Amino acid sequence: MTSLLDDPAKALTEYVSHPSVSADPGFSTGIEGARGFACDRLRELGFAVELVPTPINPVILATRGDESWPHLVIYGHYDVQPPDPLDLWTSKPFEAEVRGGRLFGRGAADNKGPQIVHMAALHRVLKEFPDLPLRITYLIEGEEEIGSPSFRGFLEQRKESLCGDLLLVSDTGSPGPDQLVVTTGLRGLAAMEVKVFGPRQDLHSGVHGGALLNPLQAIMKICGSLHDDLGNVAVPGFYDDVIPPEQWERSELERLPLTEAKYADFLGISQFFSPTGYSPLEAIRFCPTVEFNGVGGGYQGEGSKTVIPAEAFAKITCRLVPNQRSEDISRKVKQAILEACPSAVRCEVEIKGGGDPYVVVPPEKPGASGKETDLMKKAFSVAENCIEEGFGTKPIYLREGGSIPIIRDLKEVAGLESLMIGLFTNEDNLHAPDESFNLEIMEKAINSFESFFKKLAN
Repeated sequence: MTSLLDDPAKALTEYVSHPSVSADPGFSTGIEGARGFACDRLRELGFAVELVPTPINPVILATRGDESWPHLVIYGHYDVQPPDPLDLWTSKPFEAEVRGGRLFGRGAADNKGPQIVHMAALHRVLKEFPDLPLRITYLIEGEEEIGSPSFRGFLEQRKESLCGDLLLVSDTGSPGPDQLVVTTGLRGLAAMEVKVFGPRQDLHSGVHGGALLNPLQAIMKICGSLHDDLGNVAVPGFYDDVIPPEQWERSELERLPLTEAKYADFLGISQFFSPTGYSPLEAIRFCPTVEFNGVGGGYQGEGSKTVIPAEAFAKITCRLVPNQRSEDISRKVKQAILEACPSAVRCEVEIKGGGDPYVVVPPEKPGASGKETDLMKKAFSVAENCIEEGFGTKPIYLREGGSIPIIRDLKEVAGLESLMIGLFTNEDNLHAPDESFNLEIMEKAINSFESFFKKLAN
């Protein structure tokens, strides 16, 4: 019997064709289509599939294997980012196109391509070993791109189904088709929005200018107060709980095939601005930040409009490292903002949520907990060998600068530690026009995961 998973690129093309944008209710049909596609593939693999309702999009919960077998949980998400701006795409975002060894389309790398890798590898293994002695639970959500608002409630509801030996995730990055990274940490997140209010309405800047403080000027003063001249965060107590990286982590970073010059060229900048004592490549992994994601107010259209705006805003996210806590940092940054606000305007700070950082130390590395499950101890060693077989080099063990709050949630609620194997690259343009997935990585990764699943169950 043939399966769509016999042709992984074709399977990914069909998966991408479902415009599963979770941020826009107008894409509900695409959400349903992507969810149905994933369920169909899992049923083909012999999984018992359940759709668990949530307030927004159902979670796919699929299981195969005996309860007495070692239990592997695999995480993914079937939702994608909006495709805008459409005019910057070379091809249509939901009509996948192969060019230059890449499959282009929204969601190709984040996270539909990596899901096809896992499924195609399992398809090969289960054809050969239909009674593979490994219990596997798939957990595929539809709200990751909007912050997974329903996920914690789902976990609390179904945690008994998820209490396994290890979580497998491929929603992180690697340098390229010849070098994979096993991700050992993710930064946490604390998000907030600041609003500054001045006059009751926009005012004529000629008639009233000079009589009052402009809210835009106030918001810029507030934002400027959160860092010192060297780029260090100036919020009192911000660094109190930060744990510096282990020496082995810095040594692993030296194996990364990326120089500072190449990184600067990729970013399109001429000079870095990193915290004291850290290189740029260290800073994006080991340092906490306060970042401004958007600042605005007043007239934003073409030409000019001479107004003093009634209000201004700033959208801020903090990236956190061990042992910072999202709730604590949110409180400290909010207090610093309120204290920096000039008395001539009114300031409000709304905490938008977040999540704590996550770090997993590979069992053979210094600092490992010693409490690892047998499957986890085996999985890291097996993964290293299988990646070296498939890609020609051992993986690098690195923290990543991004955040996946649900990874921490799965540890806290279900006790799951994670093996995170990165399959996308910087060139894949996640969340941007012309997102793509490297087909060379896809084929190598399928071969590596085929070997991984076999050896893990052996």
